[in-house]
Formats: sequence, C-alpha cells, structure tokens
Amino acid sequence: MPISLGGHWRNNAAAVKMTPNYKILTFAASTTIEYSMKLYGIPNCNTVKKARDWLALHNIAYTFHDFKKQGIDSATLTSWLAQVPHEKLINRAGLTWRSLSDVAKAAVIDNNSAMALMQDKTSVIKRPVLVKDNQIFSVGFDEPTYQKLLSK
Repeated sequence: MPISLGGHWRNNAAAVKMTPNYKILTFAASTTIEYSMKLYGIPNCNTVKKARDWLALHNIAYTFHDFKKQGIDSATLTSWLAQVPHEKLINRAGLTWRSLSDVAKAAVIDNNSAMALMQDKTSVIKRPVLVKDNQIFSVGFDEPTYQKLLSK
C-alpha cells in the first residue's frame, strides 16, 4: 500500500494512487508521484464535485482539504488574503452568506473581519480554492480556466 509523504506517493514495489472518484491508477515500480496541488472545499458541494471530477479526468494529483472536517487556519487565510481580495474569497451568493444578519454582513469590512467570518463559518468561503505551491491558482471552478492554468 502506498503512503503519502509530504505530497509524494511512494512504495518500493509499485505506486497506486486513488483518484477522487476512486479509480485506481497503477504506475511503474520506480514511479514517484509528486504533487503540490491542494483543493479546498466541501465534498458535497456541486462545484467542488465538478472540480474534483475534472482533475481526476485529467489525471492531476492533488490533496483535498475538507473545510467542514478540517476547518481553515489563520496562516492559510492570511496567505490567501495577501493574494486575492476578501471580496473574492467570500461567497456572497451562497446560502451561508444570505443567512447572515445584515449586521454580520456589514461587519465584513477588511481582511481581519473577513478572516474571522471565514474561520467561524467555513461554508462562506467560495469553493473550491485550488492552490499550487502555496499560490492560489483558482477560486471557484470554471473548466476553461482550469484547462488554461493546468495545461502549462
């Protein structure tokens, strides 16, 4: 059975990787699958499902971070907010945002207030967030964007 060691799947005899839709891919004995791609989201979100399916179809390895189970740490959010504005990271069209009180919505005025909200209610984060080498590749899923970004 392969093990994941910091983004590497290794096994002395063979490497086997489970893709997000549970297909098994087998590689030569000396193969090391390296990846630094990480997809953040919620597994039952339709947009996240589309992104995961697209990545699996194109054999792009990644790790999945489940906001509901794992939450999100302030260091990650700080890094993201240094790359994109909080207005882009907060899903204002989603049910979580719409169910907030007007006072709570109005309180999101800067990165600090946005970070507090995103840590308290991870469902308010626009999904999925695709990160490569600690750099945001994409927020949300759009097939042409993924194709353009990941074909390089």
